Amino acid sequence: MKVLLKILITVNVLLLTAAYADETVENLKIFKSGALQHGKWQMEILEGSDPKMTGMMKQAGNMSICTDIAKQLAKDYQHDNQANSCTRKVLKDSINSTEVDISCENGSHIHSLMTRENDKAYITSTTVTTRDNNEHHMNVRYTYQGECTGDGLLQFDKNSPACKMMREKSQGKDMTAMCARLQDKMREQCEQNMKNAMASCQ
Repeated sequence: MKVLLKILITVNVLLLTAAYADETVENLKIFKSGALQHGKWQMEILEGSDPKMTGMMKQAGNMSICTDIAKQLAKDYQHDNQANSCTRKVLKDSINSTEVDISCENGSHIHSLMTRENDKAYITSTTVTTRDNNEHHMNVRYTYQGECTGDGLLQFDKNSPACKMMREKSQGKDMTAMCARLQDKMREQCEQNMKNAMASCQ
């Protein structure tokens, strides 16, 4: 289950710092043309700076993100963290690609490049540098799958390895205790996402 928790945290961090939390970035041409704006998007890990983490996420099998929920989470996160604001700089803006730099007061930095692969698929290349200068890089393909099928940020295929693992490990137990070490809003979101992930596997 530690694998699932790492996935939940990783996806939360990437999404909550994404374009949804800022109108300037959300209104870029690639987003206005439909990229990751609505519905369920399958997430395929292409490459990552942490081979172990990348391998774990690939082993989890088919995993999708409900962007409707992601957008609301991002807005809630921004509202609750006004004191720790971030500055976004647009480096490139076209309907086929966008490049953005995000620098935050807490010392973290994000560089993200999104490229249109076709009308229903986009590839993102994101590098996150933490305030203690640890750098994490990941390339991900997002493919549109239609409407969201549940209430969770993460939505799994019931027959995926991740669902099989959750059913075997949980055995009817409450798995939200794994989120206990996180702080406030992140802990609440982790707990809710854990519940929803479990529900999507039933």
